[in-house]
Amino acid sequence: MSLFLRLACLLACTPLLPLSAAPTTPAPADSDRHPFPHNVTYAHGIRPKGFSQKQMNADLTAMWQAWRKTYLLSAGAAPGELRVSLGGPKGFAISEGMGYGMLISVYLAAPGNTGKADFDALYRYYKRHEKVAKGINYGLMAWRVGPDNKIADNWVAPDGDIDVAFALLVADRKWGSAGEINYHAAAVGVINSLMKWSINKPSFTVSRGEFESGYTMSSYHIVNYFPAFAAASGDARWHQVTTASYAMFNYFYKLNPAAALTPFTFMVKDYGFSKRGYSYSYDSSRVPWRVGVDYLWHGTTHSPLARTMPAANARWLQTVTAGKPAEVNVAYELDGTPKGTNRDPRVTVPPIAVGAMVDPAQQKWLDTLYAWIREQVPGTETPGARPSYFGDAVMISCMLVLTGNMPALDSLPATPAADTREAAARPRFGPR
Repeated sequence: MSLFLRLACLLACTPLLPLSAAPTTPAPADSDRHPFPHNVTYAHGIRPKGFSQKQMNADLTAMWQAWRKTYLLSAGAAPGELRVSLGGPKGFAISEGMGYGMLISVYLAAPGNTGKADFDALYRYYKRHEKVAKGINYGLMAWRVGPDNKIADNWVAPDGDIDVAFALLVADRKWGSAGEINYHAAAVGVINSLMKWSINKPSFTVSRGEFESGYTMSSYHIVNYFPAFAAASGDARWHQVTTASYAMFNYFYKLNPAAALTPFTFMVKDYGFSKRGYSYSYDSSRVPWRVGVDYLWHGTTHSPLARTMPAANARWLQTVTAGKPAEVNVAYELDGTPKGTNRDPRVTVPPIAVGAMVDPAQQKWLDTLYAWIREQVPGTETPGARPSYFGDAVMISCMLVLTGNMPALDSLPATPAADTREAAARPRFGPR
């Protein structure tokens, strides 16, 4: 274990110290209904063995502090705001990164640390950079913002907004919505904007932008969140998005069941070849994480594929790497054969580690994957693994799951106001 992580073990139960130039205002001691650590046993699946809960919390805490120091910046943001930078003060911020930042911050927030302050500051930045075109506010963040705090690319990539919406729902469960930010109303606003602008109709696949698209991305189909979107918004069409997502996953599972990999992009009409990329790589590497979490939270309620697909992904990775996580490529053809020789294991390994959590038969492989992941330090090169904004953000997001610190929304008791809101919505559209 690295010296950095050994020191973190000693600090796991102490308040976190600020490690970046970001504003750091600890939350009041009595304001969080569901603080970190969550220490959950998921309704389904397994977790790493051989590591105590205290140790896993320390591993996650150390990663968060290193990630926060490297990527969470006030430079390039307005007062009271934070942004997730792709690379230092001169780096751009993108909506995807803001989604990761809010998801990480909300689950790691606890009295005495900066999680809530970070979350609120990230949301202010997200909100102030919404796409506006021809007088229409889309209610979703413009994809890319420069270090000069100006929008550089005024289009929508919805994966970040999807994470933001879910993080806001978690924030409502943790802190209620009677303060400066009405988290629930903000979440529903983003959810409704996503349905309006970023869901293809009639296919109900997730669009690659804010318009009906001929092609889209498999990683935008974040099936573990969509039931919560239906419940919060009262819009039953989100269940159609879940169904459409699994129909797409089923196509690619049947195409190559031994690997069960999904492509970067595909054509909406027939899941066919897209010239923008039809191999398993950076973006689609997130699919085993998202589908795996759906199984951990909901079992096979939405599809048997919630278990069979991530399990196949994990078995394939063990075979293709001969059980050595750092030996993984970053890109593969859909049949599981390597494409090129570029390696970026922080991108590929953590999502498939979550995938291994669906299958008790893969307990030893899951333990091997976790043992490798916990040695990684965001922002710092380790043997066989280089740091990057994307790999480090995906890695710590998956660590939330691996360590038992990403409970399902339904497992977090709501405030009385939230109970009333959701009870009022359900009779109109049936059960959740």
